[in-house]
Amino acid sequence: MARAHRHPETRDVQPGLLIAFGAALLAFIAVAAIGMKLAFNTTSAWLPLSTNLSPQAPGLQAAPKQDLVSFRAEEDRQLNMLGWVDRNAGIARIPIEDAMWAVVSNGLPDWSRPVAAAPGSDDCTLLAAAVPRAPQAQNCRQQSGAGR
Repeated sequence: MARAHRHPETRDVQPGLLIAFGAALLAFIAVAAIGMKLAFNTTSAWLPLSTNLSPQAPGLQAAPKQDLVSFRAEEDRQLNMLGWVDRNAGIARIPIEDAMWAVVSNGLPDWSRPVAAAPGSDDCTLLAAAVPRAPQAQNCRQQSGAGR
């Protein structure tokens, strides 16, 4: 039996074409990277190029726990005091306990219908009815009585 001489298969893989494809792929990646750098330039043009700038570090809290405690105390103080949020618009702030008492005793208002003041009533009566123990209601009555 004669031995057949074995040759590598050449009709499926062409080495020159494979090398050309690899070179084209590397060239495409390089061109795409350069294009992305030009399109999305991340260097800041507004910063000066001098290197002697030393930005100050942000101030750190010396006592963060104490700062949080004082912050929470200020929040609690504001939540439990009477005051005006916007006096011209008639928006006031009342203590939480008074607000809960008003909701329990009067229920939640029906916001779907407009509120019409009763004939002859004024804003002071509405304020006194809505906010019990409000010094603002007493001041309002005194100011409206002095204005008449």
